[in-house]
Amino acid sequence: MSKPLSKSELSQASHAFRQMSRARTFDCPTRGSRAMRRAHVHGIDRDAFMRRWSLLMIGSFSSREECAVHFGVTFQTACNWFDGMCRPYGDIVDHAMATLPRYDQVMRRR
Repeated sequence: MSKPLSKSELSQASHAFRQMSRARTFDCPTRGSRAMRRAHVHGIDRDAFMRRWSLLMIGSFSSREECAVHFGVTFQTACNWFDGMCRPYGDIVDHAMATLPRYDQVMRRR
């Protein structure tokens, strides 16, 4: 049987395993920094993409609920896209390219 840890040993152990929080430098609160690097390696203007994505959602769907159902995401995610608060994952963009007739018109780089 092992000896119980002393108070100082417990304190050191808890300090070693305590997770340090860090400031997020990107604008989508649900994505980690590693995902951010993977998703945006092509040097696109992320703010411009977010504005165009928002315009595409507003122009393609009559309501946020309809958008959420079409892409199979939560209502809050659809609201974030409509408001230009967050960008979609790649699979969502692929689905939009395949199913939304206005995609090329709105998302074309200018």
